[in-house]
Amino acid sequence: VLTEKQRIEARKARQARQARRRRKPVEGNPVSKGVRVVGFEIRRTASFIGSGIIAALAALGPIFSAFGMGLVWLIEKIGEGLKAARKLIARALVAAGHFFVAVDRIVTPHRALILVGGVAAILLGISQYKGLGSIEIGQAGYSGIEDLARAPAIDKTTPAGVHTQILVPIAAVAFLAVAVIALGTVGNLARRLSRFRRFAAMVLVAIGLLTLAVTLLIDLPDATDTTEASLAYAGAQARLLSGFWLELVAGAALMVTGIALLLEPAPGKARSRQRERRGDESPRSMPGQRAMRGGPA
Repeated sequence: VLTEKQRIEARKARQARQARRRRKPVEGNPVSKGVRVVGFEIRRTASFIGSGIIAALAALGPIFSAFGMGLVWLIEKIGEGLKAARKLIARALVAAGHFFVAVDRIVTPHRALILVGGVAAILLGISQYKGLGSIEIGQAGYSGIEDLARAPAIDKTTPAGVHTQILVPIAAVAFLAVAVIALGTVGNLARRLSRFRRFAAMVLVAIGLLTLAVTLLIDLPDATDTTEASLAYAGAQARLLSGFWLELVAGAALMVTGIALLLEPAPGKARSRQRERRGDESPRSMPGQRAMRGGPA
């Protein structure tokens, strides 16, 4: 056991050693001394900066926590929105399916042909009041800017005075033929007008062929004739207008619709064929049904 005197002497000796260490000069050349000093300063600065960063992160902790909570809330809302969008898309698809089923029941091929024929007859009448073609001069100078400005037109071909007085009544006759075919499938009128259905379809075919002949053999050469304009102007070119294309489309649609309606079976024949098919199928199914029930075949 150390006495109090020995403890005092040991403490003084330890303090003396520490004092000698503090007073001990740094050994080495100036470069090594400088490196040691710089290292010490770097360690002290890094310790100071690290302490500051840790303190700053500790101060920003609530902000990061709020940001994390906001991010979680945003993700939840996005998930809810996606679920709602999925439900809306599913409902829209179901509604579209019901709509197409209803349209499929209403819009039959026969009704579609009647609709096309009626629209074609109306377009044929409208085309008689539109321009067929025009003669433009200096069209080469307007290439690339047709949307902004067009070449000046010196002449315009219209159906007026050529065949308007003929094709307008013919368009009315085509529309009347379409109406007869449409009414030929409605209730009591079907019996009265059924005999005229094939004749009305033939009328549509004839009107379509006549319209195509007039359009291609009369209107097209007349609308693209630049003989007189070329004598007076250089660079005269013909351009077909909407009236020509409407007339051409109407004629083709009337012809195709008439042929389709002409080849279509009459409603009475179609029903009789369905009854015959049902009658043929019912005897064949009887033995199978009896066998499934266990009765004699």
